[in-house]
Amino acid sequence: MGYYKNVATPQRSGGEYKNYSELVAPYLQEWRDMMINIWRDRLDLMGVHDTGSLSRSVAKGTFSVGDDSADITFKYLTYGIYVDLGVGNGYYHDNGGNLEILDDVYRHEHGNTNKKRQRRPWFNVSWRISVEVLKSKLADLMGESFSGLFDNLTQRERG
Repeated sequence: MGYYKNVATPQRSGGEYKNYSELVAPYLQEWRDMMINIWRDRLDLMGVHDTGSLSRSVAKGTFSVGDDSADITFKYLTYGIYVDLGVGNGYYHDNGGNLEILDDVYRHEHGNTNKKRQRRPWFNVSWRISVEVLKSKLADLMGESFSGLFDNLTQRERG
């Protein structure tokens, strides 16, 4: 049984074995820190800073890496996702896309001359791109580990 355990884990330089969590945890921690910086920068660049509360609320949540999985969470004020999507007060699910409050005539009749609400995609765009980068990097890391498995098998066959 011990033989298979050693074969199935990648080898570290110096002959020590490395498990999944040791392999990916450092990269995931750096990725998590990078996401916080990206989101705060995007909020700043898009001018989403009436009070600065949203930017200050963007923070690290939980972080754990197990034998074959990882859990990473982030924190930010709930209204941040509404800012990202350009929705909020006056918008509701299943309204058929007919938002009277965006109609110029309705706005004029109700004395609303303020600028229309628009999406300020500080979260979703960078999230999708960064998740793709993360998937690629993890595939590379795991691919190297998988290659190490065959190196170990070959060495054991040769004695």
